[in-house]
Amino acid sequence: MSNATGIPDISIPLLTLPASSTNVNLSTGLSYNPLNVDPLEPASQSGIGWSLFAGSVISRNLVDGFDELYDDTSNPKYQKNEFNDIYYYNLPGTSGKMRFIRNVANNTFELVNLSTNKLKISYVPENNTATLIIKSFIITDPNGIQYIFNDYSRSNQDLELVLEGRVYRSAFFLTQIKDADNKEIANFSYQKDIKYKSNSATPRILYETCKLKTITSPRIGKIEFSYIYDPVLENTMNDPYSVDKIVLKDNYGHIISGYAFEYDQWYYNVGTKRILKKLKKLDRNLTPVETTTFEYSNILTTIQTPSVTYPDFDMTSLCPKYSEKLRIDNSGLLKKIINPTGGVVEYNFEPHRVYFNRADPSYLNTILYGDSFVDPEVQYLKTFAEIHFDTNQTTNYSFTVTGSRSKKVFISFAASEYYPLQPHWDPDTSPYVDYVVGAYATCGLGTYTREFELSPGTHTLQVTGTGGKGSAQLMEIAHLPLPLNNTTYTKGVRIGSIKHYNSLSDTTPVSTTQFTYNNFLDPNNSSGYQYQPGIAPGADYTVLYKNVKITNSQSNNGYTKYYYKTPDDYPKESYGSNKEYWPYYAFTSGGLMDKKEIYNDQNKLLVSEQSSYTFETLPGAFDHQLFENTYSKLSWLKKTTTTSTAYFENGRNVQESSETEYTAFNFLPKLTKKNVDGRIEEKLITYPETGYSNLSAANILNTAVAVEGKINGNLVSRTETKFGNAASILPTSVTTSNLGNTAQKTATIDLYDERGNAVQYTTADGDVATTIYGYNKSLPIATIEGATYAQVSALAQAIVNASDADAADPSQESQLLTMLDAFRNNSQLKDFQITTYTYDPLIGATTITPPNGIREIYKYDIQNRLEKVVDMKGRILKEYKYNYKN
Repeated sequence: MSNATGIPDISIPLLTLPASSTNVNLSTGLSYNPLNVDPLEPASQSGIGWSLFAGSVISRNLVDGFDELYDDTSNPKYQKNEFNDIYYYNLPGTSGKMRFIRNVANNTFELVNLSTNKLKISYVPENNTATLIIKSFIITDPNGIQYIFNDYSRSNQDLELVLEGRVYRSAFFLTQIKDADNKEIANFSYQKDIKYKSNSATPRILYETCKLKTITSPRIGKIEFSYIYDPVLENTMNDPYSVDKIVLKDNYGHIISGYAFEYDQWYYNVGTKRILKKLKKLDRNLTPVETTTFEYSNILTTIQTPSVTYPDFDMTSLCPKYSEKLRIDNSGLLKKIINPTGGVVEYNFEPHRVYFNRADPSYLNTILYGDSFVDPEVQYLKTFAEIHFDTNQTTNYSFTVTGSRSKKVFISFAASEYYPLQPHWDPDTSPYVDYVVGAYATCGLGTYTREFELSPGTHTLQVTGTGGKGSAQLMEIAHLPLPLNNTTYTKGVRIGSIKHYNSLSDTTPVSTTQFTYNNFLDPNNSSGYQYQPGIAPGADYTVLYKNVKITNSQSNNGYTKYYYKTPDDYPKESYGSNKEYWPYYAFTSGGLMDKKEIYNDQNKLLVSEQSSYTFETLPGAFDHQLFENTYSKLSWLKKTTTTSTAYFENGRNVQESSETEYTAFNFLPKLTKKNVDGRIEEKLITYPETGYSNLSAANILNTAVAVEGKINGNLVSRTETKFGNAASILPTSVTTSNLGNTAQKTATIDLYDERGNAVQYTTADGDVATTIYGYNKSLPIATIEGATYAQVSALAQAIVNASDADAADPSQESQLLTMLDAFRNNSQLKDFQITTYTYDPLIGATTITPPNGIREIYKYDIQNRLEKVVDMKGRILKEYKYNYKN
């Protein structure tokens, strides 16, 4: 999230499941986005605005029907249609989109990545010669990690060009993760349910769900997901499935912790929607121990013109419905998070405001002459006359229209007494009054407010009917004094302020972060910029802010100004016939930091940072359509430069500049340079571009094979990682050099086990050490300094077996400790320094015994928090208290 979007980062980490590779993240968490709280947006499985992040998915946006619609050459309607669906993928740490290009002549297909990254994307097709039907995808990231998408959900699309609804694969789900050596890191299972159309003569699939059921990290543990299905919610603004619980278990099914979700309903005019009301943290017994509560609010913004009193009237029937006030309603937005400790975070959202040029002559003419009611932010209905009528005196009343041209006049008419008075109500002879003004009435009879087009001069209001008393309010369209403000409200919300309270009952916040989005050069104008993000069906406009000011009450009311570049800072260029090319759109469409300024509470500038960027189009990049006739190409960030200046009281300034150069090989930094008072510090990074066929074959691009440090051009350090085993992608040694490259030291990784654990290494000083892994080879249980793996592996088998037994049954830990002590006291190992460890997997170490034999014992409470550290006699060495205020 960038400040330029006005959307704050609201996220809650939940469960963390370790993986055998540090390059893989199996964590789960909740994230909130107010853009998903539109009244027409369905509620997700975790409630409106909330997304539960777990696993990965390749979703799909259909463009003109799904690509593989024509899958039968014998069908008379068969054709080789264009493929234009957009696929969106997300992996831990990266996301993007892609599409297929069809060569109609050859009936061949090319998969094109529409995002700048170094992912290797492949697919497996079904056996069909008529068209391309995708069976699965494999995405390999620049660390060589393979993400395999073998499962999918299905949907039904009814199209006029076919006789019946057609089922297609609407999304592909991650089923397995493998490392570069093809070893499994994780696997994913899904709960699949098929729903059929109820009004169909023959069973026809409406949709097939693919709900994540388990994430398993082999030999380590898994996360389980459970759902509640409510058939009543079918065909409503809700996912009929809601997340009920997520639970973390170890490799043997022992519960570690979990979360339970509690929901409520929020009422809209389109029906009720699910909201997340409470999130309950569960201990090892699945008992709730902490509760996070969420409160929501209606954001109803009423725009009132200063110093203007609006008449209260009702315009109905045939008359145009003009509003004297503009209301923007964003219902169900997150308002407060009440944390388990009692503290409260309050989010105050407000409608987006963007720049709108009210000085445009054509707009001003409409406003100045009052021809129509087009802008309720600056226009209002002004009463210019009021007539009190009594038909016992007269039925004709005069009023004057001023000005030099015809104008719209609105008359709000109301009777307070009718003639003649009746002793009882008779609908056939009811008294009534009505009115007409000349022959200019534009609304029919039977209305109480009418619109007239009247020329300057005197006009007559004539009261008709049985007679009575009442009043008529005569109004014309007026506007605020010139010059008009160049801002207007638009759809969506931005964060206005975030407040923190010590408790729910407190009325004064401990701290407040305020966000303002006005143009820094003209505070009366918004810096908001509105643009269409893409060609996806139903894609709404997105708002970016060029200027954002953030004030924090805890920093003595100092503030920070952020300046952002938007797509218009890199203007569109002519691109062939009736086309436009928008350069570097992918970088600017989210707001690109241009400058940052930090001020104190006296408005004195303390620090400024100016950034500049060098982009370059990727050679041979595919033209992809943004929208309508606008296109762009993939580009990459070649260089960034940042200049920071600190300003002091004595007028002295200190400037520091830094620059980063990137490589097209993996789009990562290859050179960083910093200049501080004439001292130039450089860091040069080399990647496996040449000479590392074992790495490149596995798409391992991000590993640094050499890092050099320089000061004023002189080499002061160098670290080189070598991959000496051509049959492996694991490092074999690390060489470090000190100042002037006069001395070198090399540490080697001598041996790995079949799980990729380094079990023997030699330090830079020449000392050998061995690590024994237990608990299904997931955790180190012993380090032996001075011994080779060959010397100790046979002796260690007993402690490995005992650790596996402890993992399966925690009551076996005492037996494991006995075995570890016997291992430490083995006469064959008396010349070595040995440290041993035991664990409660996924919780923490339970004992550490160093070479001196003085063991530390770690005890955890039911919530897996470290409670105390004791020695072998039970004496407390450290104790931890977790006390929360009631």
